[in-house]
Amino acid sequence: MKKNLAIVVAAVALSGCATFGQLEDGLNALVGRHEKEAFSALGYPNSKQEFSGDTVYYWGESRNSAVFMPQTATTTGYVGRTPVFGTTTSSQLVPVSYNCTIKLVVGEDKVIKDWEFSGNLAGCEPYIKRVKSYTKSGQS
Repeated sequence: MKKNLAIVVAAVALSGCATFGQLEDGLNALVGRHEKEAFSALGYPNSKQEFSGDTVYYWGESRNSAVFMPQTATTTGYVGRTPVFGTTTSSQLVPVSYNCTIKLVVGEDKVIKDWEFSGNLAGCEPYIKRVKSYTKSGQS
C-alpha cells in the first residue's frame, strides 16, 4: 500500500514536470544577488532569524490532502464443487502531506550567500514554478 501511495504522489507531482533540479538551479541563480531578488522570485518569506550578522529567511509550504487510490481484492469461492475466482476494484481515500521549507542565508551586505531546502516534490512545486518563471524572465 505504501508503494502504491508513493506512486500516486509521484504521478501527481510529476504532472507539472517540476523537479528538484529546477529548484536547485533557481536557488543557485540567486546566490550572489541582493535579497530583494529572492523576494521577487519566491515572494515574501514566512519568517527570518538573525545569526552573527547573517539573516536566514524561511519560506514554507505545508498542506494535507487526500487522493483516491484503487484497491484490488481477489475473491474466491465455490459454485457447487467448482472453485471460482474474481477480482473487485474499489477506491480508498488515502491522506497525503505536501511540505517544503526553503532557507536562504543573507550576509550583512544583503547578498545571498547560501541556501537549503527540504520537503517533497509536491510541496515544493509552487516554489519550483516561481523560480522557473523568475529565471525564464531573464532576472537571473
